[in-house]
Amino acid sequence: MIRIPEWRGPLDRPTYQWEAARGNGPTELRLFGVLGQRELARILDSLLTRCRSPRELVCIDFEEVDHLDYRALPEFASALLGQRNRGSAVWLVGLSPYLRALFQVAGQGPVLGRLEWRDPEDRVGQPARDLVRLGSLRGNLVPHWGTKGA
Repeated sequence: MIRIPEWRGPLDRPTYQWEAARGNGPTELRLFGVLGQRELARILDSLLTRCRSPRELVCIDFEEVDHLDYRALPEFASALLGQRNRGSAVWLVGLSPYLRALFQVAGQGPVLGRLEWRDPEDRVGQPARDLVRLGSLRGNLVPHWGTKGA
């Protein structure tokens, strides 16, 4: 008898993945799919557990996020700002115009302005993780674009 694997649906997909820092670069937290209140709470728990050092540099990559529950964004943004106020360098990258609009709808536009790191030359279509270079997010330093070996 052939056994067909049971389809689990999109809710069983992972919603985030940690990628270790390389050298002095950021620790990257990559997010995936549709993120509701429960998923954002899990992401925050993981972030607060893993990034306890006030010198931690964390890049939260939204490049593969399809949708965010705007009702959960105020709590999410507030927790990220709290982490930033404790000294951690927490940056959001890879936000599409749609995701930025959801932050605006949730009343989090000013907070997003403090948390989002954007390419000063505003390169369109460049993957977020390609924009993050060694130490380029720390202290709002100008990124090292096109540096060989970076």
